[in-house]
Amino acid sequence: MDLVAQLEDTAIELINTATMNAFIPHLERHRTEIESVQMKTFKYGETERHMLDVYYPPSGDLAASEKVPVLHFFYGGSFVRGARKLAPPYDLAYASTGAYFARRGILTVIADYRLVPNVKYPQPIEDIRDAVNWVVNNGDKIVEDTPIQADFDNVFLLGHSAGTIYTATLLFHPTLLTSHLRSHIRGVVLKSGIYRFPRNERMGPEHPLLQLYGSWDEVEANQPMTLLEQAPDEHFQGFPQVVMFASQREPDWWMVSNEELREALQVRLGREVPLIVMKGHNHISPHWALWSGEGEEWAEEVTSWIHEKSV
Repeated sequence: MDLVAQLEDTAIELINTATMNAFIPHLERHRTEIESVQMKTFKYGETERHMLDVYYPPSGDLAASEKVPVLHFFYGGSFVRGARKLAPPYDLAYASTGAYFARRGILTVIADYRLVPNVKYPQPIEDIRDAVNWVVNNGDKIVEDTPIQADFDNVFLLGHSAGTIYTATLLFHPTLLTSHLRSHIRGVVLKSGIYRFPRNERMGPEHPLLQLYGSWDEVEANQPMTLLEQAPDEHFQGFPQVVMFASQREPDWWMVSNEELREALQVRLGREVPLIVMKGHNHISPHWALWSGEGEEWAEEVTSWIHEKSV
């Protein structure tokens, strides 16, 4: 990787760390509330990265016969990092997301997936597929010993950054997602994703993108925009509902990628795909802002959208 690319990556890391540190005090003030939400851990595959946490809506907030929607959240981390349980002082990061949506009547699943350099494309996408499939097939096990009734026949997916790239890839890929499993996916929230990667020959083979895909030719053949453009028309029959989110303070080229995907997807689906700008947010701040009382509007919109589409 050349000096320019290294400086760009360093600047991004500094912004991300500053953002996380700024929100830690807000999360700590709500630690008791976040940790009071019931959570169970399950294993969905063979390795230690094949684990998922389920956050349960408080039963006292639900009507006796109410079936709650099911949401999978797939975090980001530039393909190389991320975990459903981060080390202190960041340990509330994704627990706060699970608890936030659970408190709003949504059974929320956060799964780990394997990371670069220990995987190659398409293994991480297979992991998130397998997590969704495991939940669909083990609904009884997930809710046993709880009063929760969950709608495992109609699940929702929410990605962020790398998690969104993997989610979009899963949806657009011709074979990774079976028609049976796709029939269980009611809606998809694509948030803060990149869908076409500008070729940058300055990137060396150690860059996470090239470690994942292997070469620029493979990147361009398998990135979400390419898969969307090359998918046959029948691939979009019965396609899940889609809504997109992008942070206001993303780089300009990032927003261009979101607008390009939205326009192309609208053409393929023959219906509107909303693209909502998260005002005031940078790339990673939306999830860290939860429980702070500010910058939570995007999550309230997701909540309303899920409840509306799950009816």
